[in-house]
Formats: sequence, structure tokens, C-alpha cells
Amino acid sequence: MNGGPHPAGKKQNPRPSLRDRAARGRPEQPAPAPAQGGAGAVPFAELLKRHRGRSGLTQQQLADFATLSVRAIRDLESGRVRRPRRESVGLLADALRLGDPERLQLHAAGGSPADHRGAPVTLPAPPAPPGALVGREAELQVLLDQVTVHGHRLVSVVGVSGIGKTHLVLEAARVLRARGRRVAWHSSAGHSPCCGAAPADSGTGEPPTGATGPTDDLAGAIGESHELLVIDGDDAPGPGRVDVGALLRRCPNLRVVVTGLTPRHVPGERVLPLTSMAVPEEAPDDDHARLSEVASVALFLSHMRRSRPGFRLREDNADAVARLCRRLDGVPRALEYAAGWCLVYSPEVLLARAGRDSHLLSSPTGCACQNLLRSLARSVDVVAERHRHVLAEVADRPHWTVADIAHLVPDPAAALHALLIHGLVRPAGAHLPEQFTVLELVRLLYA
Repeated sequence: MNGGPHPAGKKQNPRPSLRDRAARGRPEQPAPAPAQGGAGAVPFAELLKRHRGRSGLTQQQLADFATLSVRAIRDLESGRVRRPRRESVGLLADALRLGDPERLQLHAAGGSPADHRGAPVTLPAPPAPPGALVGREAELQVLLDQVTVHGHRLVSVVGVSGIGKTHLVLEAARVLRARGRRVAWHSSAGHSPCCGAAPADSGTGEPPTGATGPTDDLAGAIGESHELLVIDGDDAPGPGRVDVGALLRRCPNLRVVVTGLTPRHVPGERVLPLTSMAVPEEAPDDDHARLSEVASVALFLSHMRRSRPGFRLREDNADAVARLCRRLDGVPRALEYAAGWCLVYSPEVLLARAGRDSHLLSSPTGCACQNLLRSLARSVDVVAERHRHVLAEVADRPHWTVADIAHLVPDPAAALHALLIHGLVRPAGAHLPEQFTVLELVRLLYA
């Protein structure tokens, strides 16, 4: 990552990107071997295992859902069967609940591209939210009002990785469907790549043979019907990304809610920045009931009680829980991971290790690639270079004002606004008006 211009006359060594720095100390898994018949294409066996791993299904469960034998699943994942029947691939795609781009890629990897040109594309309904939505009631109401009361055609829910964008839009979709609204769901094929691997594609940057672009598929499925479409995780540039502006022009009655790291900058777009959840004040609070009502603490406790049902805030652990929620900035995914590790470490021990052990910012039960620091590094890397320069300069300051960054960029207020929209900085607190601070988790990237 570039840190901005350097003084003349000094020789500077090139600086690695934040994503590279966040990945240091953890060996990467080797890239999948190219499949026969296409340079860089992912083999069917590897692609199937990747999709099954993301869905959390065992081979037996996938076999049951796809009405295939478990032996057939084993043969496909081991590579013993390289060209499965087209019908079998379709059953697997249905069982894995793959979106249209992922379904096309799976068919292409199996040597039998799905022909969607002869049949209409049907859009799936949104999946159920992953549990109750805690501490986001105000944001949920704003999102619902923007697409119903105010009738905005495009609402972008933006924020850093792990901030809870998907959970929020899933809950909004659940509420709207309960009110009788028709809500469709589209998840990017490149969403949540496993083990740092690039999203499965043909290796050429072009859609698979026989595939139309996702924008054409969605427009054909929606037509002129009144729909609300939720597009989740569609950040990666390239032919697989939905052209939201074109989609809205072609579907005049359509409204879209999209999640991403950055706004789309489409005319008429309304941006809902999803920021860190409220954290406890630094002053100690002896009222445990009041402390448990703080949004980040409530979410942390809800995750804790899944593995430790008897856990309660007490005088001997309340301070550690409050400090841990502040250290993790109230970022929902960080709180979830920390609560999972509390099966091994007490909150006091976890707090002491949180700034030193980056693996504690990974899921204790998931793939090792689910490292929040690496995801946050991508959130930083998509920001404009001049704003990253500002972020790097203030990362080690406890708090600062707009005037403090005036010498770094010609438009300090715009730079601060961009960093706030991206969720990388936040207000320092009511006790420090008009002052701002960088997220603690972002500081770790620069440490």
C-alpha cells in the first residue's frame, strides 16, 4: 500500500500492501492446479469441495440433499469422476443453493455448461438471517424506511468487512417478505473466497461458455415486475459484477439494496454507512445490567452463551468484557470470533492476548483463511490512495480533528467523510467532541 508522497532525496523501499502484511506469518495454501481444457480453470473436484466447505455440509448431507449416493460425492471430490452428468451437477447446485454465476461455473468445470438461454432465470428468495439481529434496530429501521417510505431505488449498505452488512439486509428482507413484499436475492460468485484463493472462473476473465452476464440474467428474470432485489457481496470488479445502473434502467420498477465495501456512485444512490456498534464508555460502570444493554456487550454475550450458557457478567469479569468490546471496536465478526475463543480463554486472558495473537481474530471452528485482519486489509486497500495516506498518518494517534489532517490533503473534510463512510474511523466519543479515532483493528494493520 502506498503511504503517500515521500520527501525528495530520500530513497524509499517499496512498502507491501496491507493485505500482504496482514497475511504474513501464515502460509498460503497452494493455488489449485489448472484443469485440463482451460488454462487457470479450477477443477470440478476442487470447486465442489470449496462450495461444500462454505455451506458447512458433510459429504453425507450433500448426498442426501442432492439425492445422490455418498459414494458419488466421494468420487466427484476425489477427481475419479471428472465429467459428471449434467443432471447430477444441477442437483448438486440446487443442494448447495448456488447463485446463477456459481451454477454456471460448476457446470463449466464439469464439462457441461448450463444453457440458460432457453429457460428463464428464476431468482431465489433471501436465505434466513443467521440468528437474531442484536444492536442494529436503528439501522434496520432506516434501511426499511429508505426502500418503503421514501421509495429510493438504490440503497448501498457499506462498511468494513465483518461489520454485519449481510446480516442487516437479510433481516430487512425477512421483515419485508413478512409484509408481503416480493424480495429476490443475488449473491456474488466471488463472495467469501476460501483460503485466499481467487474466485473460481475460467481463467480468462470472461464468463463461462454459454453464460450471459449477471446483469442480463437479472434483467431477464425481473423484467417489468415490481421487485426488490438484494445484491450481497458484489465487490470484485470484472465481468461477474452486476452493473446496477444498467439494471435499474432496464427494470423501471425495480429497487435494489446492495452491500459492499464502497458506494457504487450511481445517480440516485442512497448510502447507508454501517459503522461500529456502540461500545462501553471508558469510565467503569458497576451496574452490570446497564453494561449488558450496550450493543456490543449484548452481542458478545449472545455469542458467549451459545458455547457457555451459564456465563454471566460479574464484578470479576465485567471490566474485561467491556475493555474487550472496546478493543474490538464493536465489530460484530470480531466479537463473534472472540466469544468463540472464550471456550478456551477467559475474557481476561483473551483481552491480554488480543493485541498480540492475530489468530484470535479468526474463527476457532472455521477455515484458517477466515482471518478478520486480512479482510480488513482489503477494506483499506479499496480506499483512494490519498485517503489511505491520511489513514496511515493518523493510525497511531489516539484522537485527532479535521484541522490536524489539513496539511496532508487539500480537502481534509472530504477525506474524513470518505474514511467515515468506509467505516475505518469513528468519532472519539461524547467526551471528545469533533475528534475522531482510527479503529483499533485497523491500527493492528499498521503496527
